[in-house]
Amino acid sequence: MSTLVYWAFFSGGIAAFSLTLGSLVGLTLRIPSYIIGILAAFGAGALLSALAIELVAPTVEHLVTAETAQEINESKHSFFVLIGGCIVGGLLFVLLDQLIGQGGGYLRKTAYIISKSAIKKEKFFRETLEDICSIPMFASVSPEDIEAILVRLKPRLYNEGDKVFSRGDTAQAMFIVHYGKLAVESPDHRDIELEKGSIVGEMALLNNTKRPSNVRALEKTELLVLSADDFHELRQMIPEFDEAVKKLATERHEENIAFLEQDSQERKNWTNQAMKAISLGTGQQLPTRTDLQKDHDSHSHAAMAIWLGIALDAIPESIVIGIAIFGTAAAQAANGIEPTFLSVLPYTFIAGLFLSNFPEALSSSAQMQKQGMSFVRVLSLWSSLVILTAVGAALGAYIGDSISHGSLVFIEGIAAGAMLTMICSAMLPEASHLSDNNLVGLSTLGGFICSIMFKLLE
Repeated sequence: MSTLVYWAFFSGGIAAFSLTLGSLVGLTLRIPSYIIGILAAFGAGALLSALAIELVAPTVEHLVTAETAQEINESKHSFFVLIGGCIVGGLLFVLLDQLIGQGGGYLRKTAYIISKSAIKKEKFFRETLEDICSIPMFASVSPEDIEAILVRLKPRLYNEGDKVFSRGDTAQAMFIVHYGKLAVESPDHRDIELEKGSIVGEMALLNNTKRPSNVRALEKTELLVLSADDFHELRQMIPEFDEAVKKLATERHEENIAFLEQDSQERKNWTNQAMKAISLGTGQQLPTRTDLQKDHDSHSHAAMAIWLGIALDAIPESIVIGIAIFGTAAAQAANGIEPTFLSVLPYTFIAGLFLSNFPEALSSSAQMQKQGMSFVRVLSLWSSLVILTAVGAALGAYIGDSISHGSLVFIEGIAAGAMLTMICSAMLPEASHLSDNNLVGLSTLGGFICSIMFKLLE
């Protein structure tokens, strides 16, 4: 038994060693994104064939080849146990992935980041639309054209007492209050306070004059900033916007803001139409480095969450390695064959893991480095997973002798469900984002076939 545990430990280390290799490549070389996508798809295909052949096929084969009534009943029981395990594994992976993602674990995957970023951007756009739909120079713009304005509005945070601009400054931008409160002070008019949805600074832009007022934040305030260049470009691009600006110039007196009165239902309809137009007019964009840094900084334990997320992918796979080695050794011993290390290795499964781990570590390591994690830290995280996988494989071989066949099938089902869910929710979306869909499809097929070919060694 101790020999099988050692074999399993070594086998787990072999399967996971590509994590360290992939991490080194990702940290030291600049690999084109489409190549990373192709490799990720190849790894997904390899893992798909490995889980199908090593985890699912034996139970299905037992069901198909069963002859006696007892064998049929046992095989059906094992089959439904496997299905149950797959369902549990998939749900368990999603649950744990969501929990880990709350701490920043989603930062390990470009696809996860894009998905998270898209949700945040959609929320930001909707909140912004609610702010600007009451402002005359924006409310007259059609929902189809509003996207051009939204993508130019940049959030900027001010703490209490911070100056937004001072009297006499050159006008370089206009501002919309996203939340918080501003004080506008000038000897030329009474002091006023501006709250959510208010606009300030646009008249100096329009008239190309110096700032007539001092503006400061009365509390923590976020402003949406439209630069002078973007302001003038929008006037040229959108006739309705230009007309609204000109109309505002004739109606507005000093600090008074003329709001366009609309009923709340009309505003809501306008916002919904604008959101539909944005969804149709834009695709998902890769978050900027600033977006990534903001996400990373917002999670105080992001590095640990990332590590836990990667471990979540690796643990089920590692335990199955040990169980597979134990099962093969037991079958050979029952047939009077002396097991050897090479004869008990689940080549297809180990090959599938090795081939899938490399691109996963490659792409994730580059992503983690972009977020400011050091070379040593990233490499240490991946190397520790090599050890964790080896220990998990040893554990699988150790418990193999102490649990029933039904329990083994259930564990294999959990691993298969978790792995398949991970492939579909992370690896393939990542590949499709980074590379051409046809190349992703062919590469997935190549990985699937390559992993199957290792069956010839058994």
